[in-house]
Amino acid sequence: MTEPAPQDPARSRPGYEDETAERLVAPAALRNAGPIAEMLTQVLADEAGPLLEIGAGPGQHAVAGAEALPRITWIPSDPDPLHLKSIRAWRAHAGLANLAEPMRLDATDDWAAATALSHGPLRAVFCANVIHIAPWRVAEGLVAGAARALGGGGRLILYGPFLETEGAAPSNLAFHRSLQERDPEWGVRPLADVVALAALHQLALERRIEMPANNLALVFRR
Repeated sequence: MTEPAPQDPARSRPGYEDETAERLVAPAALRNAGPIAEMLTQVLADEAGPLLEIGAGPGQHAVAGAEALPRITWIPSDPDPLHLKSIRAWRAHAGLANLAEPMRLDATDDWAAATALSHGPLRAVFCANVIHIAPWRVAEGLVAGAARALGGGGRLILYGPFLETEGAAPSNLAFHRSLQERDPEWGVRPLADVVALAALHQLALERRIEMPANNLALVFRR
């Protein structure tokens, strides 16, 4: 039996339609890029300035977001060299003036200082489908860095599955169990834990938005 390829401990690489392609295509992003872009246009309707995407993966969300938000400068980032290469290819293909060169960024590093030097205070930090497939320290680094990097009134937007105290979706519970079997440090995060972590860094939950397939968008404001 062939052993699975080793995975980056900070991020699980999704299955791609063609891993040899220059522009990688994640099937999940094909399904959720539209609803996510629509959500972001509502949340950031009056915003202009830099948005940092953490854990941008192959770059599909970056293109969709930059297209939907022309007044936002979308800055994709990821720790994976393969993803950074794909993001650059998507950026070249899309030709969007407001889609910036990707940054190599590990959420567990002190990334806020480097971001501030390059782009100044951020208007938003966006992260989709990362904190459940990473150790909790990644969520801690993401939230702490966002609190430092955001300007006054800036927003941290997290998208993905979360476990709620009342009426947790059976599919999310099953997904949580499967993640724990793969890595005990992974798992669908309790919503209360994420809200408490944000509050430690003076980020208040502004909106909870229901998304397709039992996902949520959580909007925190500085």
